[in-house]
Parts: sequence; C-alpha cells; structure tokens
Amino acid sequence: MQSSKLRILTITSLAHFINDGTFLLYPLLIVYYSTVLKVSIVFLGTFAVVYTLLSGLLSPLIGNYADTHNLDAELLFSGILLEAISIIIFALPFTLPSFSYFLIAIATIILGAGQAFYHPIGGAVLSRVFGKSSGGALGLNGAFGSIGRSVTPSIVTALILLTGYFLGLTWIALYMIVASLVILFGLRFHRKERMEQVRKVNEKLDRKFYKFLIILGIAVFVRSMFITGTTNFLGDFVYDVYHSKTLAGIFLTVGFLGSIVGQPFFGKVTEWKGGFFSYTLTSVISLVTFGLYLALAHNLILSSVIYTILTFAAFTSFPVLLGYVSQVFPKSFFTVANSYIWGIGVTVGGSAGTALITLLLDMHYSLFFSFIIMLVLSAISTAMIPLIPRKRM
Repeated sequence: MQSSKLRILTITSLAHFINDGTFLLYPLLIVYYSTVLKVSIVFLGTFAVVYTLLSGLLSPLIGNYADTHNLDAELLFSGILLEAISIIIFALPFTLPSFSYFLIAIATIILGAGQAFYHPIGGAVLSRVFGKSSGGALGLNGAFGSIGRSVTPSIVTALILLTGYFLGLTWIALYMIVASLVILFGLRFHRKERMEQVRKVNEKLDRKFYKFLIILGIAVFVRSMFITGTTNFLGDFVYDVYHSKTLAGIFLTVGFLGSIVGQPFFGKVTEWKGGFFSYTLTSVISLVTFGLYLALAHNLILSSVIYTILTFAAFTSFPVLLGYVSQVFPKSFFTVANSYIWGIGVTVGGSAGTALITLLLDMHYSLFFSFIIMLVLSAISTAMIPLIPRKRM
C-alpha cells in the first residue's frame, strides 16, 4: 500500500473511531439522566429523534458541498469538533441540574450537526482513493468506527465511576478536541487527485441513477428504523432486565464487539460479491438474531452472544452501503449519493424508529412490546430487498 494511501486510511480510521464513539453515548446518558437527574424518558427519546433527524437532513447539504469543494480535511475536523463541544454541554446538567432540559436540548442539536459530516465524506474519500479495492478499505476503516462505538460506553462508565459525571464526560470531550486537530493537520495534504472529481456546481446526475437511489433509500430507511430505534433504547432495555447501570454499559460494549469483525468481513464480501448480496445477507442475519435476542433477553450469556452476532451483521452499513454506492455512481457524485443513502436512509430512518418507540412509550407500551414492533419493521425491510435494482449502471 502506498504511504499516502496508508496515511489517508489511518487518519480517516481515527476520525471514524472518534465519530462513532459518540453513537452510543446518548443512549448510555439516557440511563443516567433518567435515573440520576429524573429527566423524562419521553423528553430524552424526543431529543434522540431530534439529533438523529438533524444529522440526516444536514448530511445531503454537507455531502453536496463536499463534492463541489476540496475541503475534506476541514469538514471532517469540523464534525468531530462539534461533537466534542456537545459532550461538554452534556456534562453540564450534572452540575447545573435545574437547567438539565435546556442543556440536553442544546447538546443534542450540536451532536446531530456534528454527526452529519463523517460517513458521507469519509466513505467518499476512501472510495476515490482505493477504487476497486475500496470495499476492504471501507471495511477496515469501519472496524475502527465499531471499536470506537464498542469501547466508548465502558470508557465513559469507568470515567464517571472514577471522576464523577461532569469530569468523566469532560475528559472525553478534551481527547476528542485533540483528535480533531490531529485529523485536520494529518489529512490536509489530501486533495481530490483529479479536478474532475471536484464536481461543477451545475453538473447534474443522470436520471437513471434516481430509481436505484430511491428504492435502496426506502429499504434502508425501514431497516434503520429497526436498528437505530432499538439501539437508542437498548441501554434502558438492559437496565429494565438486570437493574444495573454498570451492566448496561458493559452489555453495550460486549454486544457491539461483533461489528468490529463484521465491518471488514462484509467490506470484503461487498468487494467480492457485490453490494446487493452483502446487503441481503446482513439484513437476514439481523432479522433472525434480533428475534432470538428478544426470546432470550433474560439469559445474560446467551443474549450477549446473540446480540454480538446481530451487530456483526447489522452494523456494517458503512462498507456495505457506501461500497454499494461506489460500485454504481460516478466519482464526482460519491459524497452526495453517500449522504442521501446514509443521511436520509440510515440516519433519518433511524430517527423515525426512535420516534416510533418514543411514541409507544408515551402511550405506556413497554419497551419489550416496542422492540417487537421493531422486529416487524426488520421483516418488512428484508421483504423489500428484491425491489432493489441489481444491474450495474
């Protein structure tokens, strides 16, 4: 591997590690806010919807801007920095409890804005640089995102136990600020190799790509309702089962270990067998394992193993979907196409799933019943797969 490619893969992997480390932060904080500060679970669920919805809606705008400008390093830096700022604000309710609702609302909005940057831009950078072998690069890069997502809940839990709520979160924010600067200066050498990869503002996408984008986007939207909706309330679900905040944090870490292996594995599958095959396989595995998890939720060992298998397949959207996009779309549209599939399909779909669970909780249905509804959505999204265009465009 050329040194420049290795450097790009290293820096973007660091960015992915940091970015996805925030993915389970708010679901974990829901447990602390609701039990320690007695913040309404419906309020917390509502703002889980707000920040994911904002992230998804901003993503196409940022993706379009990235495709028409040569500022990938600066944009990645901006996203990570916004996430760090949000974590500082997330820490403040523990010292200013009377302002909890206001501070949580502001923090979630900033977090949502920050999370709109990495996936479409990072995926496009790797797809352009690695070309036909981008599936493996996306998978390896995604593994670092999964490591960040997996270890962060336990790191946050440990820091809170050792230094308290406010300082524990502040240490996380400070390390993210340092990392954002490393990303900025480490990736500034990278510019799109050829100017034709910087899209002209008035250049339009051929209409033949829209059918693919719309059908795949809808299928991904429904699947993400299931995945993100259940993930945002998983910590609370585990707490309801075992009545331990510490165990909830550990379960989130152990459960998401599967995605560390799943990302590079399914990245290679996408590279070898194509995006349609890998998307189908991961959807079927996710459906079956979540049904088993609900059936065995009170068995700690079995449920942990099954949920790890679920994350092995379900949390592979980065290499599978963005690898799929790179097999279909022109290079000058990689970022904006990524942003629609990721931002609208994955993120806004996830927001809709979280909104549905929040509504069900507000109607006094249990989390278990809400998760059954999510299982039905998983079955629907899997049944939609044959509608996705399979021919290379």
